[in-house]
Amino acid sequence: MITLTEIMRQKEDLAFAQLLNRLRVKQKTEALREEDRGLLLQAVKKPEDCPCDALHIFATNKEVHRHNADTVHALHTDIITIDAEDYRKDPRTGAMKRRNKPIIGKKDDLLDTIQVAVGVRIMVTRNLDVEDGIVNGCFGKISNIVIKTRDGIDTVQMLGLQLDSPNAGQKYRKRVQGDEDNLVYIERSEENLRKGAVRRQFPIKLAYACTAHKVQGMTMQSAVVSLKKIFEPGMAYVALSRTTSLRGLHITDFDEKKIYADPKLTASLQNMKRATFEEIMPLLQRKKETNSNQDETLKIIHHNTEGLASHIEDIRCHHELQLADILCVMETHLSGSCISQHLQLKGYKMIAKNRHVSYSTYAEIAKKDGGGVAIFCKEDIQVQPRQYIHNVTDLEFVIIKIDTPTNATIATVYRPPHYSLEKFLPNLRSLLDYLDMMKKNPVIICGDFNEDLLSPGRKAILELFQSKGYTQLITTATTDKHTLLDHIYISRPDVCLQSGVLQAYHSYHNPVYCILKK
Repeated sequence: MITLTEIMRQKEDLAFAQLLNRLRVKQKTEALREEDRGLLLQAVKKPEDCPCDALHIFATNKEVHRHNADTVHALHTDIITIDAEDYRKDPRTGAMKRRNKPIIGKKDDLLDTIQVAVGVRIMVTRNLDVEDGIVNGCFGKISNIVIKTRDGIDTVQMLGLQLDSPNAGQKYRKRVQGDEDNLVYIERSEENLRKGAVRRQFPIKLAYACTAHKVQGMTMQSAVVSLKKIFEPGMAYVALSRTTSLRGLHITDFDEKKIYADPKLTASLQNMKRATFEEIMPLLQRKKETNSNQDETLKIIHHNTEGLASHIEDIRCHHELQLADILCVMETHLSGSCISQHLQLKGYKMIAKNRHVSYSTYAEIAKKDGGGVAIFCKEDIQVQPRQYIHNVTDLEFVIIKIDTPTNATIATVYRPPHYSLEKFLPNLRSLLDYLDMMKKNPVIICGDFNEDLLSPGRKAILELFQSKGYTQLITTATTDKHTLLDHIYISRPDVCLQSGVLQAYHSYHNPVYCILKK
């Protein structure tokens, strides 16, 4: 567990932030402190005294719908009603035929009917373009209604939205000829309803009000919170904590009994394992403790990237991977003889071997997508690479021999999950026989062997390494499913100062590492 100590949402109102921290863990049987009650009562208002343009937060959808409808009719007179266009197959012709009126949809369907007007506050209810920022939950207002007349009937063709986020919807602008504007134009979305019906409707809903569940994670300057129908622990805290200051909070139907936390939350916090910085980021901790100019070590990291091209930016940004002197990566998923400059790491040289050139006997594996291994070495380390060795075939591996600043041999090996042990082990044994000649210096072999060392049963790969005098360094899970598939074998464990597992959130596999004395 890492505790974040700086509150960002209410950083300008420390007293309010501290009040919310106490409300976050307040138990149902616990009375409010007098000072907390006093602060909250400063925000209590009559509904008619609350700002109508502030987002209203309720506990239930019924309250939200009522407030949205009332507010639209109170603020606008030029309201346009947009019915969903629902289609169902005609049993006589087999063609899709539009119904005279919308089907009564379910809660999560596109709305049966929407009432709109220029200036109405809305929220997008579908992910229209995630990369472009038009996603479920983004707010804005309608600034233009594009109507098309067909056969004497006016139909709303597009809605021009002014989204609260100025960067959202760049690809959806300038869709209307005439005066240029900065609006985001959306059309109807199409979705299947029950029993073969199809609905076409604009993916929006009115947003003068939202439920407490919907506003989780949101930050706003002003909000009106009703505690009337609060029905579960934590709901009041979520609603009350959306504003940046107490000044922007307006509370109706105040009832302090509705403010309480789930007792399981307190129990979970008390029982949660405390993890130290040294356990979570061991290489950063070592860097803090050691003057890098005097660090007489060689740091080796092995990581299954699950696609180098997909995660090269994650690797560049990872605070610990960039501390590696030697970074062994696998499942590079590369093909061809050329490696893009985009896949190079600054300050490192790269030796790679792709899957399709690794197998001479098993063509069925060579033709499969994926696989591939590579080693990144710091440019100041002198290495002799070995990608092809006589009598070592049908194996995804790369070997480097280091002469300076220390003497060591490092190999990285990948065994695909569909590569049977019966076929794999003889080829691995051939590699180990070759490496026997180099054992006067430390030999380190790291890889994803797809052999779980934490599960019961015989471990044929581990046994082969042990028979050759190697020690396996990693003892804890390396994957999200708590399996230990990523191993580091070393011929001389006495030169290893430290080893373990790092954290990486971009891959199913966590990196493993060892630190050697130079």
